Amino acid sequence: MKKIYVLLILASFFSACHHDDNSEEEQNPERTVLIYLAAENNLTSFAEDDLKEMKTASKSLNNRQQLIVYVDKAESTPPFFARIKDGQFVDSVSVEESITADPAVLEKALRYMRTTYPAKSYGLVLWGHASGWLISKDSVVYDKSRAYGGDTGSNSSTSSGRYWMNIPSMARAIANGMESTPLTFIMGDCCSFGCVEVAYELRQVAEYMIGSPAEVPDEGAPFDLIIPDMFSTSTEFYKAIIDHYYNYYLEAYKKGPNHFYNNMKGDLVGYSVPLVAVKTSELETLATATAKLLGTISEALTPEGTLNFTNRVFYAYSNDRYSYDMYNMLKANTSGTDFNTWATAFQKAVPYYLYSAHWLTYYRTQIGSEMEFFEGQDADCGVLSMFFPRIDYRNTNWNTTIQQLQWNNVIQWQQYGW
Repeated sequence: MKKIYVLLILASFFSACHHDDNSEEEQNPERTVLIYLAAENNLTSFAEDDLKEMKTASKSLNNRQQLIVYVDKAESTPPFFARIKDGQFVDSVSVEESITADPAVLEKALRYMRTTYPAKSYGLVLWGHASGWLISKDSVVYDKSRAYGGDTGSNSSTSSGRYWMNIPSMARAIANGMESTPLTFIMGDCCSFGCVEVAYELRQVAEYMIGSPAEVPDEGAPFDLIIPDMFSTSTEFYKAIIDHYYNYYLEAYKKGPNHFYNNMKGDLVGYSVPLVAVKTSELETLATATAKLLGTISEALTPEGTLNFTNRVFYAYSNDRYSYDMYNMLKANTSGTDFNTWATAFQKAVPYYLYSAHWLTYYRTQIGSEMEFFEGQDADCGVLSMFFPRIDYRNTNWNTTIQQLQWNNVIQWQQYGW
């Protein structure tokens, strides 16, 4: 697999290049999908395997389906941009070293995709580390609290990275790169992407958002299985993506007893990765319905309130829990009549999900044991996470930084004393 590197000067970063799309089909492409690999971190060893899976999948694509990658790996060649076609890289272009967590780099990658490989519709896969809605100093400034990226900035794989991209910055970068043309979907092949705050922030730049509210295994998505689904013209294409992803890990955990969540080999048999699809056009209605439902329990939501967190399903563990299952929390804390009215809006915004009561976790000694006590089965959970302020979060500033997300413009946590 020989890559043809064309050195570009800084001023021509991601400029258009020639590619040999001469057939009539390739002059009228249906969809272009960009997979954005932020792999200049401790995930870099998994990038090559995923690229092999993408090459395998590309053999089943037709000429009207364009699979594009932007790859920045650690301890490797300069970042490059390429199309994967018929099992190999074509039209590879190397670019100057940069930080994938920089919104400007994502914006330029999207502009390159759109101008060099135009199509009737587009998809974006975000590959790398992530932590949901968490927000800190903007863009590429180092901070522990962060959202997406994980670029070491030193072409090394020694850590999860020191540069991160906040979700509001991501939304602006996508809007600019696509010149306000919404993507058909954004899929996060990264941890904690399936949260309502992230989906709401991205509602103007994508029609659907797909991801997991929980941790994703280092191996990530089975791209050889799901890439054909990304090009489906079905109105429910997201179901096939989620089914293939979910079922892959069901089988993987049966065959791999060394995968475990609670330091007990084999305890993930029967479980998988919780996954969700969000229809973004329904999110404003969901936000309004959620604000109304929260208003019915306003006293419980104050710092002195009695909101019930006991044995509620949560997905992210980073010293404290910042992403609870939205459906599970609201069902446990509101009246049946009020909740059922809200659930109608939720079901429209969340057309498909697959729940798993256990999943592979890095925090085995913390969340691993607590999963046993979750009070939630399929019917009690919606696999879309949401932040609920807590008095014991004050040292993290989460109770105030959440207010930088557009979701809070409707929910307004500050009205409850936060």
